[in-house]
Amino acid sequence: MRQRFRLYRRKKGGRYYIHDDVTGKQESLGTNDRATAVRLFHSKSEATKQPAVNLQIARAYIAASDPQIATRNWQFVMEEMVKLKK
Repeated sequence: MRQRFRLYRRKKGGRYYIHDDVTGKQESLGTNDRATAVRLFHSKSEATKQPAVNLQIARAYIAASDPQIATRNWQFVMEEMVKLKK
């Protein structure tokens, strides 16, 4: 299977970009660091290959960063919104 994205670095500014071969669009990765750019590039590539698996990975990241996420409901959200609006 052919890669959908290509990673490249522009001379002006040294920023890394990805090129989408399907749409022809280019998007800045917002970094000059090669290691970070490669990681973002691989993430973007994986996201297009296996969207269902990526949803599970995202849920795992959220659960690790906030253990109470599974116990919250919409009532909690609405109460927090009211607190923020005051």
